[in-house]
Amino acid sequence: MSELVQCARALVGAGYTHAFCTPHVWPHVKISAASIQIGTNHLAAEFTRAGVPLRLFPGGEMNLVELWPDLKDQPIITYGLAGKYALFDFWAESIAECADRLFPGIEHLQSRGIQPILAHPERIAALHRDPCAIDRITETGVLLQLNGWCLNLALDNPISITAHRLLREGRYFLIGSDLHQPAGMPDRIAALTTAEKIIGKDALDKLTIENPRLLLPPAFTT
Repeated sequence: MSELVQCARALVGAGYTHAFCTPHVWPHVKISAASIQIGTNHLAAEFTRAGVPLRLFPGGEMNLVELWPDLKDQPIITYGLAGKYALFDFWAESIAECADRLFPGIEHLQSRGIQPILAHPERIAALHRDPCAIDRITETGVLLQLNGWCLNLALDNPISITAHRLLREGRYFLIGSDLHQPAGMPDRIAALTTAEKIIGKDALDKLTIENPRLLLPPAFTT
């Protein structure tokens, strides 16, 4: 808990006022909307006690390929549990090896009125090895979320190359961050400066303020 508080203080210090908790939703992980909400509430109470003014919302990051087709009969974990936007990822060396699960899973989310958002496409080997694969996914209507720290990897790293390219091309909808431990927070915060140098302040505000507001639950007003 002390490490979580340190991470939250770093976010607040960088100007963040709200954050979504997006734990992994995988077949072998016993997790549900109810348990995520309970955990988020508990964490929020700890932040209040520690005097950290960061408002939290529940969410999750689904491994869509591993969950499909069982996901057909399961509740979908969405940002704010609002049933509007869902964050997902997948891991594959090529699109060919997972297309029979990935694309039906995406179509299923959309059929339920949910907008899919793909987490860290720059980290997925199948996507940074084949740039056209990203186009195949976004052409279905999927939005992209950047994992910010990838911008600060070595410039010749395939992950960094993909992240910089997608950012320059205006392909991202959000900037997120894998928040693991306090030691990694400086690099994650520094990524915002890197992003601003690439796309400018107005575009950065869209990825960190304007678009994230769309994820908030409908009843949220402040």
